[in-house]
Amino acid sequence: MAEIIKTSYSALDTFRQCPLKYKFQVVEKIKAPKSKEAVFGDKLHKALQFFHKQSPLSPTLDELLNYIKEIWESEVFGDEQTDMIYFSEAIKILKNYYENYLKIKEKLVVLDTETRFEVLLENPDNKDQKCLLRGIIDRVDKIKDGVEVIDYKTAKRFPAQNDVNNSLQLSLYCIGVLNRWPEFAKYGPENIKLTLYYLKHQETISSKRTEEQLNNVQKQTWEMLKEIEKSEFQPIPSALCDWCGYRRLCPMWRHLYKEQMAIDDEQVKKVVDEFFALKQANSQNNKKINDLKEIIENYLDKEKIERVFGDTGYITRLIQIKAGGYDIKKLEQLIKTLPLPIQEQFQQVKKNDKEYTIIKASVKKIKKEP
Repeated sequence: MAEIIKTSYSALDTFRQCPLKYKFQVVEKIKAPKSKEAVFGDKLHKALQFFHKQSPLSPTLDELLNYIKEIWESEVFGDEQTDMIYFSEAIKILKNYYENYLKIKEKLVVLDTETRFEVLLENPDNKDQKCLLRGIIDRVDKIKDGVEVIDYKTAKRFPAQNDVNNSLQLSLYCIGVLNRWPEFAKYGPENIKLTLYYLKHQETISSKRTEEQLNNVQKQTWEMLKEIEKSEFQPIPSALCDWCGYRRLCPMWRHLYKEQMAIDDEQVKKVVDEFFALKQANSQNNKKINDLKEIIENYLDKEKIERVFGDTGYITRLIQIKAGGYDIKKLEQLIKTLPLPIQEQFQQVKKNDKEYTIIKASVKKIKKEP
């Protein structure tokens, strides 16, 4: 019997962003509070689904705005001012969306919203292994020349066209639509328009797929699954950490959230601050800095974390790979033995890569998120 691995594009994307978050969320299934941005996006998606699901008459603008008022969760956004900023932004987006839709609604028919799909992908290296990949498409429209698949985005950053053209997400959506509605195959993939709709800008960016690109999805997906299988789930710090619900568990952030510090915890906090003071006041004092680094590294090992925080900033330990060089004496000897294959000889004298850690200091105040 074939082994079936079940996953989703969102899970694969989570692994790409941060393997450790994938482990917490997908492997260990640890629940985390949703960020303000995630809740904001979820409420807009639900409001737009409500708007397009009503038939035969779409809701009025007032009905649409009343709906989001009903489902809004003010407590998620903390203080009243923050809540008002997010809610006002949601109202603005829905008003603009409504006005834009009125201009184009005669040119399309909304076939479905929040469309669930499944794609079964066989492992090209093992026919007994298959991946069942599931996803949800925000909106599918019938347009004049075929079909349009729309994915709503609430982010500010607008992607480059090349990124959209090579997006695995949109390729999977294209296959998902063909699986969900086989009759669309008559249009061919070149007539399935794949669109990212940026709600804050009320702008879209679209792409199409070739048969070759769709055939490559199988390979891309299984390459990622193989990466996950052999992964050690190391964290990847980035700007996305600001919206992550697992910071209290992450070795890059856990130290920031320690409520009750033991003596050695207080000590290392002072060591971090002393580290910054020495680094700024006397760049020549390398020995003392190295001593402090050793204290900090020992603390990181003991606590099994990769980042510590002080009042001045935070210190991160990163794993680096030092590329192996060549032993010149051996290389000279081997060159004299030509005409043996040169590439093989170089490979024999190449030193092994070495893995090592570095301590990186960042002068930046970090606020605790709930």
